[in-house]
Amino acid sequence: MRKITALFAMLALTAAPAFAQDAGWETQGLTDDSITIGVMGPFSGNASSYSKAMVGMMAYYRQVNDEGGVHGRKLVAVQEDTACDSAKGLAAAKKLISQDEVFMLQGNSCSGVAVALRPVVEESGIPWIVAQAVSDSISAPLAKNIFHGVPTGSANGRAMASFVLSKPDTKNVAIIEHSNDWAHSYSDPAKEYLKEQGITPSLELTMERGQTDATAQVLQLREAKPNFIIAALYEAETAIFLKDLKKYGLGDIPVMGTAGTDLENTLKRTGDFDTVKNYFVIHSYVDNLDGPKMKKWADMIKKYYPDEELSTFSFVSIGSAEALVSALEKIGPDLTRSKLIAALEQVRDFDTGILSDPITWTPQDHQGVKGSAIAGFVDEKPAVLKAWGQPY
Repeated sequence: MRKITALFAMLALTAAPAFAQDAGWETQGLTDDSITIGVMGPFSGNASSYSKAMVGMMAYYRQVNDEGGVHGRKLVAVQEDTACDSAKGLAAAKKLISQDEVFMLQGNSCSGVAVALRPVVEESGIPWIVAQAVSDSISAPLAKNIFHGVPTGSANGRAMASFVLSKPDTKNVAIIEHSNDWAHSYSDPAKEYLKEQGITPSLELTMERGQTDATAQVLQLREAKPNFIIAALYEAETAIFLKDLKKYGLGDIPVMGTAGTDLENTLKRTGDFDTVKNYFVIHSYVDNLDGPKMKKWADMIKKYYPDEELSTFSFVSIGSAEALVSALEKIGPDLTRSKLIAALEQVRDFDTGILSDPITWTPQDHQGVKGSAIAGFVDEKPAVLKAWGQPY
């Protein structure tokens, strides 16, 4: 009898979602006039430039609030700094969930941090929209309450490799990357796509975070003579790598970078256009940073954060915030966490007007953005491209 009782107890726990809670849990973080949203990001440290993504998203919250909110509720951001550090990120997530009792989470840069947070957030059950970090393992395997609102590493990695091979006569491709999950989330699908096209990378090199010299890697590249280099490196290391490529006479080799960098910031870090003239990056938007289609978003950010210096990162999280607000509007005033999760799973081909691809979430797939454009310098000006030499 004891064994049977224990078996039924175990089955009951297995059948119920880990986050099944009472009615109070469903509306925790809600009042009649507010929805509290936990916003985690690297507001300090050497990856603090990524916090611009959270600033852009919070500017959108403020615009929504100025227009009356969502069914009379204002979006209230509760910020926590992760410093792009997993331990600090875990502490931030636990504070937001247990102490601040926010209704949901949105944001997050730095995939390593977001991957570390997944078990805690998944167990808590509160909705989490990942608005910048790209590692596939944040949202896959499927977690009922976790949604990706930007292209994942696999989507970006395949877009990167496709662009590399769109350059005529590209046969010899080399890869340089960090050894972390973030870098692998780009390089692994890129390598998979290359192999599907009959290309095996001639060289696979590692450059660790914090490394201040890439001489050893560049000398190996000089021997391999690649037609194109895929670089899955953060901004600081990208700048060092590009400088050393130029120093050793390899500055004419095109380099394909990730969504962890942007053209403008990389140019500022190197201080030299010749160093970045052949650098390309994933670009998730419908236009250039200063293009007409981006102007209203730039104006919005400047309105609420007048001292903010804009970069590509400033815009990346706004699209998922738009999708959130659309879902909240469809639910109506009788809002719960479970209703929000169900509404997010009904988002289909949502055109944000800012991301180059729409957002679609289904009950089977929470990775909402499946493609990306590419940015590079054309005639010394940033341009958005579909393929080599083809404007978006």
